[in-house]
Amino acid sequence: MDKIDPSAVEEPRQKTISSRAERHELRVPLRYRMEGQDSWLAGEAINMSTSGLLFSSNELLELNSRLVITFHNADTPPSMSNTRMVRVVRRILSNWPETRVLFGARFCS
Repeated sequence: MDKIDPSAVEEPRQKTISSRAERHELRVPLRYRMEGQDSWLAGEAINMSTSGLLFSSNELLELNSRLVITFHNADTPPSMSNTRMVRVVRRILSNWPETRVLFGARFCS
C-alpha cells in the first residue's frame, strides 16, 4: 500500500468573507455633473451604502470619472440637498427588460 506524502496534499482553502457595506434600496432621483463642469445631468440612485452607491444614467460615463452628485426632492430647498463627490468604479449593463447602464461609484473622502 502506497503512503501519501502529507506535504503533497493541499489543505482545503477557506473562503474569506469580505466585509461589504450593507446596501439600502433607494430608487430616488439624483443630479450629477463631471468635476469642474457647470451643467447637471439627471440620474437615479438605485442603492447606497456607507462606501458608495449604484446609480443609472442615460449618459455613458468613463471609469475613474469624478462626479459631484446631489440628492434632493421637490420639497427640499437646494440649500438643504445632500451633495457628495464620487468616483465611478464600475459599469454594468442591467438585465432585460430594463436594459440600461448602471454605475458603481465610491464616495471620495
